[in-house]
Amino acid sequence: MQNLITIDSLIIIKSFFITFFLLLTLPPLAKKIGHTDSPSSRKKHAGEVPLVGGLSIFLCLLILYYWLPIKNHAYILAASLIVICGTIDDNRELSAKVRIFIEMIAALIMIKWGGIEINNLGNLFGFGDISLGKFSSIFTVFAIIGGVNAFNMLDGIDGLAGSLSLLVFILIFIIALTTPEIISLCLLFISAIIAFLLFNLRIFGRKKASIFLGDTGSMLFGFTICCLLIEASKIEKNIISPVTVLWIIAIPLFDSISIMIRRIRKGQSPFAPDREHFHHILLLAGYSVNQTVGIILLIAFTAGSFGILGDRLFNFPEWLMFYIFISFFYLYYWGMTHSWKLMKLARYLREHNQDRRKVKRRQQSLTYSGQNRRILSDRRSGKERRYHDIRKEIYKERRN
Repeated sequence: MQNLITIDSLIIIKSFFITFFLLLTLPPLAKKIGHTDSPSSRKKHAGEVPLVGGLSIFLCLLILYYWLPIKNHAYILAASLIVICGTIDDNRELSAKVRIFIEMIAALIMIKWGGIEINNLGNLFGFGDISLGKFSSIFTVFAIIGGVNAFNMLDGIDGLAGSLSLLVFILIFIIALTTPEIISLCLLFISAIIAFLLFNLRIFGRKKASIFLGDTGSMLFGFTICCLLIEASKIEKNIISPVTVLWIIAIPLFDSISIMIRRIRKGQSPFAPDREHFHHILLLAGYSVNQTVGIILLIAFTAGSFGILGDRLFNFPEWLMFYIFISFFYLYYWGMTHSWKLMKLARYLREHNQDRRKVKRRQQSLTYSGQNRRILSDRRSGKERRYHDIRKEIYKERRN
């Protein structure tokens, strides 16, 4: 146990500094070879931004692979395919069919060689456990592909995909404290993502991200998170129930599924890019980028915490947790299909909070001004009492 703690501590430190060093050294090379993201009608950032965030984290993973307590060669091979696909897509925009095919190959590698497979969905409907049987491999492939694209779709504003992935890795780490092969990989990604967010978030007075994650990073995060959650939900490990997995990644699932349904209903490709995601609605409502990221993180944390506590602490039935999840998804989907109403509500809440802050500042200002007036009045009266000049009176008496 002591050896594992030491190894994990080394992973945390090395992962952060290796990623930080790579994020300092790779951007000049990326700009030189043109591995950057350019502004367009869909991308509103300014200037050429290096797409080396995901690549730096993956290189850190390869460097630290030797120190992982349990090595999964299948994961490294499959993740390499995902990263290659994402890197090419960052430069040439691969078609959706090619990306899905590569994601399918990566998923099959994890199923056939890595031992990652969903065999049982638990008691989702209240009629007993749902065993997938011979359909388990097909279902697992679709689950991994769906997870990869869900996280890829989130990468729309500075700091969102990285921050949300960081939150999910932390939640997985909390529920899998007794599983070395899971927590070591979680710690590696947590530390590396923190280093990346120092360059990607709008902090320290920075008005825009200096480095982007790219499809390389968002796809790598989605793929890794899916593999870890499938491993944690195995019946023999019994760390979490399958329905809890849905709660942990609720926001990526809600956003991707609802937006894909809307695109299909419009006769568009479900993978067609647009600016109708939840974070775009919050931006249109007047929230800043950092406020938007904070709101989505708060919702994601609430959903994930509810799923974990309902499963591990309160022992809610799986079917109850699933029906609540479906109910919340319906509310989310209704809100997205009536985005103008949602935007109006978000704008009202923002303006209401601003008005409350203005009133509070005004009250504080009036109180402060009143106190100042009383203090000055006391000082003047005190001065008059202490320094009353009687020389004029003495002069008048002498003349008389």
